Amino acid sequence: LYGAYYVSRVEDVCVVDDVSAVEGEEYDLEEFEGYSMEKDELESVVGSPWKLRLRLADEEGRGMQIHCRMSEDYLDIRKGMNVVGILLSTSREFVKLAAMTDFCVLDAVGGPVWVGDYPYLDKDKFLRTLGENGIADSLVDIIYDDNDYYEEEEEEEEEEFYDDDDDSRDDDYDSDDNNLEEGDTGMLQKLK
Repeated sequence: LYGAYYVSRVEDVCVVDDVSAVEGEEYDLEEFEGYSMEKDELESVVGSPWKLRLRLADEEGRGMQIHCRMSEDYLDIRKGMNVVGILLSTSREFVKLAAMTDFCVLDAVGGPVWVGDYPYLDKDKFLRTLGENGIADSLVDIIYDDNDYYEEEEEEEEEEFYDDDDDSRDDDYDSDDNNLEEGDTGMLQKLK
């Protein structure tokens, strides 16, 4: 297997009752203030918990959408935050993904937040490695000190995650088919 860092930003964050939910069936994360896994109302009624939907995009606009069980740890995730995870592929060009790890939202309030159903990574070692290989430094350079960076003005129209006129709107990574465009590695930084 080949591994690469996927360095991205949060393009959108919301909550869904099912991973197949469409845009009109998404809930704003702010609606879940006070949520706790122990008192998940959906799980107590239908037996399945709420799920976080996180849409990510790298510098070159390649997107990825991930889902995981909702957790109170995710309540402070906002659009624009920096995220790093590891993607695995049987192809050196990452034409098709074989797996992905949990993702680290580096600049979440109160410190890094780990998003994913399973703790695949040794968190301390992963963060140390990001510091040693310079990825963390490059992300710190682009984090704005202005708190308004994460907030959008109310009168500003919400930008679409994908341009409606763009025929390539299919995610470069889609959990259903695990495909990246051939040779398209961009911000996928090869692991040492």
